[in-house]
Amino acid sequence: MLTALRGGVSAMDCPAPPLLDVSGSLSSPSCWISNRQGEIDMVNSLEAAWATLVEEDDGEAMAALYSDGSAVSITTRLGYRAAVSARGVDEDEKEKEGKFLGDSRIGVLDTGTASVDGDSEWATPPVALVHNLSQDYVLHSLRTSPLVQKFKLGSNGIRKVNIVSLAHNPESLISAYLVAQNEQASSDENGTLMEHAHKHMKRCLTSAFIGYEIAVKEGLIDGYGVDSNGLSLPNDHDMHYGWRDVLECAADAYLHVYGQENNGRSSLTVIRMPGNLLETRGLEVADEIHSFFGDSEEGLSDDPNLPDIEQRRRLRPMRQFLPESIEVNITRPLTAFPYGGTGWEPNASPGLTENSGAPPLFLEKRGADGKRIDSTHPIRILDYKVDSGPLGQVPHEDWTNYHYNHHGLRPSLYQGVMNAALSHFDADSILEASKERELTVEERETLDGCKLLRDMIHDLDANLDTMKSFAAYEEYLVNVAVPLLYGSFEELDEDSTSVLQAFFTVHGTAVRMVVARWTRELLLGGWRRVDSQDEDQTGSHEWDTNREENIANLWQRLGLGKFPGGYKIPEDVTLQEFSLKHLIDEESVRGIVVGCSRPDHVLEAIKAADSTYKQM
Repeated sequence: MLTALRGGVSAMDCPAPPLLDVSGSLSSPSCWISNRQGEIDMVNSLEAAWATLVEEDDGEAMAALYSDGSAVSITTRLGYRAAVSARGVDEDEKEKEGKFLGDSRIGVLDTGTASVDGDSEWATPPVALVHNLSQDYVLHSLRTSPLVQKFKLGSNGIRKVNIVSLAHNPESLISAYLVAQNEQASSDENGTLMEHAHKHMKRCLTSAFIGYEIAVKEGLIDGYGVDSNGLSLPNDHDMHYGWRDVLECAADAYLHVYGQENNGRSSLTVIRMPGNLLETRGLEVADEIHSFFGDSEEGLSDDPNLPDIEQRRRLRPMRQFLPESIEVNITRPLTAFPYGGTGWEPNASPGLTENSGAPPLFLEKRGADGKRIDSTHPIRILDYKVDSGPLGQVPHEDWTNYHYNHHGLRPSLYQGVMNAALSHFDADSILEASKERELTVEERETLDGCKLLRDMIHDLDANLDTMKSFAAYEEYLVNVAVPLLYGSFEELDEDSTSVLQAFFTVHGTAVRMVVARWTRELLLGGWRRVDSQDEDQTGSHEWDTNREENIANLWQRLGLGKFPGGYKIPEDVTLQEFSLKHLIDEESVRGIVVGCSRPDHVLEAIKAADSTYKQM
């Protein structure tokens, strides 16, 4: 936070509730706290950072905090919550599952613990993941929000923070409706089950927007919007809904609260969706929204062949109640999911895999091993920092693209370290002893363990160039490789532990380099790297039609967005820097939400944005 404020960042995004720990469990025994922990942490870190700034800069920060404008703008998301499904503590009872009309169970966060003393049914009650977008729930959440309490209701008129609340993933209402109505007929005289599900979603979203308009009126927030994966899915996907649906709901909500006689406009401020160099559909939607608000004639066509002509006609009289402009923000700028994160099924419907053929082998669901990407191990548009340098010199830290262009695709120490590991576990002494006598049980177990380890090292090396996901590779090490070691040896001596640690370190570096290079090749498309004769140059690119066709087919099989032909990415620029600059240059994109878990991540994002006025 402090690094961001020092760097001039004025827009922050609060983690969506409920806040979970790294194991996927609730961050607090209390659902009430877990649903608000992200905002509590935001308040505390913002206050601490501001206090430090005030001490550092001779009152400039103080002037910003108490000026007429807002020092910081914070977006929050609202929709999901942790909710006990049995009697819980007093605060949790206020948000118990079913407490609000429209509660839809999405999953189970905790199965609970049965009571052993007989005083009650549960020692700790089961906890469900619930989704709700309704007027009552929106107002309840905002009126009990730590951010609102601190910076709005408790601000004594001093507006230090601009708060915009976003309806989170309204498309969840579509799937919840389909699950609830799964025994109903697929269609009736009023439409198909899917059409009913979409109408249900719009009714709920309108209700949420009514709550938001009331909240703006009460001074709880400064505006509202949506944060949705569904907006950037293909039009024929079950969970897709259109940005015009959002505008319709916003206009209806405004009219419900203020009526037609009021001369104001809706407080809809932000539409946010995934978009990146691979999932290009989000950028196409951003262009459509930009065109709508930038061209007063957009949508006035009476062409009856337009698939959304009726909706366009309904929007015409509503334009006077809509905002004059909308900020389109992009999420997941460096993370791309195959098929938008919806997964791949042979009979997916409607149209998700139509004419696309079978997916690449690394999309098949065979468990995580680093060779496959899936809905939990996406494509990371990143270069990684690795130990670099020629053999015989002290390594220094460089980006994977630099190492590739100056030293090749393998770490300089890779072959030597791997050979040392193979030699260490060759068990030659035991093999020699077996020629002269019967081996002991312990020796036979050691021999079997060494063979297993050597086979694992050979397999990891042989499969290195097939790696697509570093996160999946790490998961494989934790869930497969490490248990294999513990199962093969009761205890490893210090030398063996050191040898294995050295191998996995250098192999992990090699995996990072392979994954980053594969991702770059996927983005380059038809651009083929040409080695330079000048050692100081990193090479150039030339167009390759055959390569373009092959990469285009891979994009289609991955279920990515419209293939652009390829991005001419300079070899001396990291993937993340190129990606962020490319998105910043998009005229229709007004903000990019970048996840920054460390101060250096913040500095990298600022570096990419330093030549533009757009907020990060």
